[in-house]
Amino acid sequence: KINERFANVSAKEASKLYVPEFFMNVLAKTALPGLIKSLEVWRPDLIVREPTEFSGIVAAQKLGIRHVRLEIVNGESEEAIATKYHKEFDELRSSVSLRPLGPGYLKDEMSFSAHPQALDHTPRINTKSPIRFLANPLPLSGEVPDSDWMPQDDLPMIYATFGTVAAGIDKANDIFRIALEAFADLPAKILLTTGKDAPADLISSIPSNVIIRTFVPQEDVLPHARLMVCHGGSGTVIAGLACGVPMVITPLFADQPDNANCLEAAGLCLSVPDADVASLRNAVVHALADDGMRERAQMAAKAIAKMATVDEAVDLMLSA
Repeated sequence: KINERFANVSAKEASKLYVPEFFMNVLAKTALPGLIKSLEVWRPDLIVREPTEFSGIVAAQKLGIRHVRLEIVNGESEEAIATKYHKEFDELRSSVSLRPLGPGYLKDEMSFSAHPQALDHTPRINTKSPIRFLANPLPLSGEVPDSDWMPQDDLPMIYATFGTVAAGIDKANDIFRIALEAFADLPAKILLTTGKDAPADLISSIPSNVIIRTFVPQEDVLPHARLMVCHGGSGTVIAGLACGVPMVITPLFADQPDNANCLEAAGLCLSVPDADVASLRNAVVHALADDGMRERAQMAAKAIAKMATVDEAVDLMLSA
């Protein structure tokens, strides 16, 4: 029923409704009673949760178990949940006889984050800084893969990806047509990946400077990309920053608008919400010529390389 309701609203509006109505309400209230019963028997020392999993934090608070959040989006998105949806969270707490906490319920929760500090462009309400760790470091061998998508001349390479989901969403997949029209005749070699589940009729015309693939490992592409054009998903932007690649972002839904805002505020991307052919092409042209943005992206890559490993991050959390 929720999916049926969300089918009649825009992708952006649906992403706003999913947090309070699905993650905080239907999903959490269904899971919470059984989770509390299991934890009363098991009594773990620590609960690790992701930011839209709310039965875990409420169960931990109910039973006095230490808990930590694994941030999967940037700090602005994470903490916006605490300020926008605190009434829904307090309603969930009240279902197990816990008092309301108000908009600051995240202020004392420890967290892990794979996002570099450059993406924290708004002050955090959390009194404890996240423990930042390097997630899935890409091998930067510098070797050029034996692939037909690698430029054979001095043209800059653009890597374009809109994730693995957008191609199958009718309200989002027009971005592929817009991108291909924007890329036409640009003085660059473009690799566009569609995802393995893209419909057969997704793309009807391919410019001569564009190569289409369903999937290419990012570790093969990013070390050679001059620019990435993407949707702004957290995994994609972190991988791009880890390789020092500036971006043009066309946010579609979920965490993507907040990621685009944070990256643009840090001078690491140009954001093109509600992109059309002209606005996307203009952003790509400007980004390719912006040496300052590339330098800032390379500085972000150096900062990411110095972040703790996963094992080191866990040790830091346990010793806190």
